[in-house]
Amino acid sequence: MKKFLFLRKNQVILYILIIFSGPFVMTKYYLQPMIKKISELSFVFAGLKISVIPLVFFLLLIIILFLIRKQINKLRIFSLLFILAMILIGQKVSDFYLGNSLFDIQTNWHYLAYMLFSYLMYRYLSFRKMKPALIILLTFFVAMLISTTDETLQLNLTNRIFDVSDILKDLLGAVLGLIFVFYIVENGKILQNGWKLRQKKLKDYFTNPLSLLFLELIFTLLFLVVSSVLTDTKYLLPSVIITIVVFVTFFIFFHFSVYKGVRYFLIFLVTAQIISIGIFLKKNIIYYSEHLIIYKGIPLPYFDMMFFENGFFRPVDKKIFFNGRDIQTIDKYAGNILLIG
Repeated sequence: MKKFLFLRKNQVILYILIIFSGPFVMTKYYLQPMIKKISELSFVFAGLKISVIPLVFFLLLIIILFLIRKQINKLRIFSLLFILAMILIGQKVSDFYLGNSLFDIQTNWHYLAYMLFSYLMYRYLSFRKMKPALIILLTFFVAMLISTTDETLQLNLTNRIFDVSDILKDLLGAVLGLIFVFYIVENGKILQNGWKLRQKKLKDYFTNPLSLLFLELIFTLLFLVVSSVLTDTKYLLPSVIITIVVFVTFFIFFHFSVYKGVRYFLIFLVTAQIISIGIFLKKNIIYYSEHLIIYKGIPLPYFDMMFFENGFFRPVDKKIFFNGRDIQTIDKYAGNILLIG
């Protein structure tokens, strides 16, 4: 039995089965409400309310850092902070109406579970002598396949829905797991050829591990932003199309920015946008149609938008019904808001 469990391939397979079984176990045994209660556990010390989960997290982090103190360097510290920052961005982007806390267990499950998946895949594939670029590519697509299948299976469960943004949170966790592997575990071996992200030939983006990991991160973040504000099933195809169009546009400008003409064009676009904001900064909404809002000189196409009292704004989920929790979250962010669909 021990020999079976110690095989890297079997560990990956067993972990994938655990990921698949999670939603079914939580639904059957009503673990989801219990996990929510655990996430909200707190106690009062010296007149201060202290949450248990963040306290445990920081204690574990201190213990781990102490144990590996001799291996700590600037790259590993920066990489860890970057991973934590990406998780924070993922939380801020997705599930706006849920209003979950930063340390909510269920919210962070997607990131932590798939970071561990990436590590197990790395152990297995590196043992098979696969090149870093192939490990990054395979891990990304296997994670996408697992998460999509997992979400599809949940269609037959009570109180569970197919949520594209959950798939993207899983993918972000997988990408962050790859960053953890190549920047922290391997201490930046992926940088042996420098920090060059842009390649001369298109095929080189699939063979250079640093460029490939960068593009996977950009694609995942873009898709997460779009899918988090187009969660209804009828918007599935538009969310895919919009993500692909935006990503391809980004990639074209990124790849061809080596040419002065492209760089000058980008500078022109940025300058024109800054001038537009400067002219219309105090005029708020200056144009509105069914698929376009121009706010303070900034064009905001297609998506529903929420405008706050302080002048800031954010895209929000396209929906026509707001339950009690939605309204509580909105009230928490602003006493008076303008929501345009």
